[in-house]
Amino acid sequence: MRRLSTGLTVFWRSVLLAACALLLAGCGTLNSARMLAPSLSGMEEWRPGLFVEPAMSAAQRQALEQQIALGRAQVERFFGAIVTAPYFVACISFDCARRFGSYGERAAAFGDSAIRLSPDGLQAALVAHEWSHAELYRRVGGWWRISAIPRWFDEGVAVVLADEARHSPANWQEIQRRGLSTPTLDELVTRRDWTEAVRRYGETRAEDPDNLRRVYSTAGHELRGWLACAGREGLAGLLAGVDQGQAFDALYARLGCGGPGRISPAR
Repeated sequence: MRRLSTGLTVFWRSVLLAACALLLAGCGTLNSARMLAPSLSGMEEWRPGLFVEPAMSAAQRQALEQQIALGRAQVERFFGAIVTAPYFVACISFDCARRFGSYGERAAAFGDSAIRLSPDGLQAALVAHEWSHAELYRRVGGWWRISAIPRWFDEGVAVVLADEARHSPANWQEIQRRGLSTPTLDELVTRRDWTEAVRRYGETRAEDPDNLRRVYSTAGHELRGWLACAGREGLAGLLAGVDQGQAFDALYARLGCGGPGRISPAR
């Protein structure tokens, strides 16, 4: 019976991962289906739950393990506990990343099941960012509830948790100082909205020092303000409420300092 139960769990995880591979922004390619069985597509399972490109050296593998551990610690500190255990598929060549569905993203999460790391995404901050998506996905009820969460909230939580310099409060201040236009939250609700905004503001290139990442920074700024009021308990309450079928907007307004839209973007 236990073996049957485990088999069903793996089956449904696979179904969800396949669906995510087709729906996630930047991952809408059949190549992402390779994430279902990395070993069958040439990846080596270095440790349980860590699949690496065979060309990765022992030193690189050990360094990656350390970065994953540091990223995991960031997630645990932020949420207070971790409820997911995604497996990782890590590439050191861009050919490998493309083979597993990358269109240039440094990293990508597939529901709560898996995380893909590209050559420029083998860092603790990227691990933490994508793991945040996996945690939020699980905590709001997975496939059936994730669409109830605006994309700006999901990404904003990940931005705050990962604490990358290019999405930092200092970066937001520089955006404001320059008087650069920024998206409104209403423009960042769905995955399609988010993808279009990222393209419109030129954030599709992973390395571009002249781009201040206005889309991600907008989401991060909004969530920093909300979390200053709601705290960890408020975040947990919101995610649990959505899981129980409550409306996101009402929860967000009640648990924070007010409803969405406190940002007044420069135009």
